[in-house]
Amino acid sequence: MAGGLAACSASTTATSTTTTSTSTSSTSTTAAPPTTTLTQAQEAALKPLLLTGSDFPSGWAQDTATDAAGTKGTPSCVADLVLLKDSNTRSSVVFADAGSSPTAVIQTVGLFSPGKATASAKMLKSTFESCNGGTLSSGQVKATIGIKAISVGSTGDAGFAAQMILTEGAQSSYLDVLYAVKGSNGTFLGWSTTTASTTFFAQLAAIAVAKL
Repeated sequence: MAGGLAACSASTTATSTTTTSTSTSSTSTTAAPPTTTLTQAQEAALKPLLLTGSDFPSGWAQDTATDAAGTKGTPSCVADLVLLKDSNTRSSVVFADAGSSPTAVIQTVGLFSPGKATASAKMLKSTFESCNGGTLSSGQVKATIGIKAISVGSTGDAGFAAQMILTEGAQSSYLDVLYAVKGSNGTFLGWSTTTASTTFFAQLAAIAVAKL
């Protein structure tokens, strides 16, 4: 989802992206591996937490490109979620629909040290919201960033759901995000789309939380 997340920038062809807010200014993160090297035991623990093709409507398919879940060109306020910052191990999966309105979903699941998963929710929410009111510049494109809370049902023991709205002139794109925690397990779900409706995302979010 290098293109999907960078689509947060409204341009997937740009080579650099800068995020600026009223209080901070930071460049996007560099590319990072979408998964860690997992032992068989870790893979066995994480795999059941991931969405599968059967969780999506007809027409969706898994994006198996090596950089599908890469964070290059992605603002750090989003990348920290994708990478489940402070988790011990993580694994990501990306699904895409190449229909008339291309859209993509990324999920990262991870395992935390005891007691740290719940604490991560507050930190990652604060990091994500730090982009609110800022601008996202990519080449000649500059979009304003707005963030609002959305309702998707349960987020487990801790977590949040929000929608990032990127507006350039009369055009807007959206990134719906969920972060949910149960015990030492955490999951991030992100939907890059051109529609403001959160109905589909809420349905996926419920499935992702149930898998925790």
